[in-house]
Amino acid sequence: MSYTLQLWEKPADWPWPTTKAEAEAQFERAADGPRGPLNPKFVAWARVVEDRFPEAWDIWLGGPEDTEPTFGFGLNTRMSDWGPPFDHACEQAHRLGLNLYDPQNGLHYLANGDVPEEPDLQVRHAVSARKAGDDATAWAEYRRWAALGNKHALYAMGRALRFGTMGQRRHFDLAAVLQTMGAHDAQTQLDAKGFYERFPAEAKARVQTLSARLNSASGEQLLKIVDDERKAVDDAFVHAEQMALFTRKRIEAADTVMAVAAQGHEVAAFQHALETVIGWEQPNYESARYWCHRAADWDYEPAKRLLALMHERGWGGPVDKEEAAKWNAAAQAQRQQAQKMQQRQEESDSPGGLSLAPMAPAPSSSSSSAPVVWTGSVTRDLVGWFAREGDPHAAFSLGTSDQHGRDGGPVNLAQARAWYAQAAEAGHADATYNLALFVEEGRGGPKDALVGKALFMLAHVRGSTLRVENLRVSPAEQGPVRALVTTLRAPGRLRAVLQERGLAPSAEARSVSAPAAAAGVVAAGLSASEWGRADTAAPAPARVQPSQVPAPSRSRSGVDDDEEGEHSRGARSAFSLHLGHVALAIGVANAVLLIAFFKPGASFRMGMLILGCVAAYGAWRTARDFDWSPVTRAVVALLAGVPMLGMAVSLGLLFKAVRER
Repeated sequence: MSYTLQLWEKPADWPWPTTKAEAEAQFERAADGPRGPLNPKFVAWARVVEDRFPEAWDIWLGGPEDTEPTFGFGLNTRMSDWGPPFDHACEQAHRLGLNLYDPQNGLHYLANGDVPEEPDLQVRHAVSARKAGDDATAWAEYRRWAALGNKHALYAMGRALRFGTMGQRRHFDLAAVLQTMGAHDAQTQLDAKGFYERFPAEAKARVQTLSARLNSASGEQLLKIVDDERKAVDDAFVHAEQMALFTRKRIEAADTVMAVAAQGHEVAAFQHALETVIGWEQPNYESARYWCHRAADWDYEPAKRLLALMHERGWGGPVDKEEAAKWNAAAQAQRQQAQKMQQRQEESDSPGGLSLAPMAPAPSSSSSSAPVVWTGSVTRDLVGWFAREGDPHAAFSLGTSDQHGRDGGPVNLAQARAWYAQAAEAGHADATYNLALFVEEGRGGPKDALVGKALFMLAHVRGSTLRVENLRVSPAEQGPVRALVTTLRAPGRLRAVLQERGLAPSAEARSVSAPAAAAGVVAAGLSASEWGRADTAAPAPARVQPSQVPAPSRSRSGVDDDEEGEHSRGARSAFSLHLGHVALAIGVANAVLLIAFFKPGASFRMGMLILGCVAAYGAWRTARDFDWSPVTRAVVALLAGVPMLGMAVSLGLLFKAVRER
């Protein structure tokens, strides 16, 4: 028993049918077309499907007498499952640009991916996969049909990028465009329009530009644009994470993180919450809660824990114990679910279904029963939470607070040293510089001049705007210092080197590591308030990988180093007077004197030559030491070049005088 189907090809100049009536009319027109040799595409299709499912098809290719413009064949319905052969036949027809017609059901499976009678029919496998919890298969199916122009698939992709479903990260611009392109009825059109109208004016312009690109693309090109746009956002965030560690790039990095967060990037939103507290002269706790709430809504587990604490402590808004309990429970449930998934993965990868991963140690009673004392300073306690999560910028901020006794805490040099070491190990340039000062001078712990010099060099390589003069690395020290720099910059090695050389913070900076404390809290089911810091603890947790906790945006309020002027090695964050600046001023005066008060005396010319040489040195020295913008550097270079003219004239006059003698 066979199920009869028909293949037919639409001429290139015919428009694609959009309704059942148009598809029927085109099929009839094609069937009534001129007779001729069998279409070679029909032959190619028949051979492919018979090779894959030979028992499923009743196909007769005929001979020279077969001149029909359409091609009929049968599907063996006695098979237990004839769905896969049918799907394969449709896929091969699309590949060859052929349309498949099901006369019994009156359905046309067009080569462009449409089914005019039932537009959602082709995404049925994607829908089934979603219901079964197989998000990867569902996403792949939607992508396949979206490339063929299926509106249901386009709309589903847009919804996934809007709400972060099917395992996809949000991208609001793409979501708006794909939803608009795939809106196929009044309800979806209303939803797509409502979402687009929520965009601000500048974002709408950006969405319209992206819409023009996607509407002009088709097939794999459309998918490539989607993938490239998504990758651009992820790459921008990763780049901002690295850029934020360099002092000169902190503002640019913060702006990038904010733009990425606005696209729906949950980790960027979490990072931007910290930036609103430590990145401005006046911390904005309300904004911190807003961005933390968005990151929690976007299913970022650390943001849920922090949001619970913000509701419990009243940071950035009123105290709400019920909301705190809700978010704390949500974070705990998400973490447990992630642990179960990881355990299932480990068991599936292990022989006999037995996990080979080491068992987690039982939480110690001390980590769950130690009393928690809050300082009462929102800035210190909030930033401290981020620092215990492994954030280098929060650690640097706490280091400066402990160094100078800010934000409601006393001066604690040992604790500041621990925080600087944590931030420096993550690559923070200014934290590396401050740690170098502490190690070289013995603040908060033992001193070691050699390690201090290596840390100064590492801070310079990392891009710190702070400068150190008279470093004086002797020839005998150059080899050991370079070796230390190489070791210190290796991932995860900086604090280990300090420990090995006995340079770890002194006893008052003892602490329990953040991972151990976190494990104890989760295992014990503690409340959000128990994520606080003990009054005598000075945590120095291991660095969390960037994929888990991001590096936060840099401060916009200038480098917060030692504002009391305690840097005995001459730290500089902007302008400082040295010989190069004096030489530049003398050189400019040299040119003025030469032009305005020129006299032919040989002694005067000799003086001009000396001053010109001093100006040349000043130009070289100034170009090396200024941390200015390119425009300012160009102006300085121009001014530094003026004395060169005076020196050249002086040399010419001197040469002329020698010849006259």
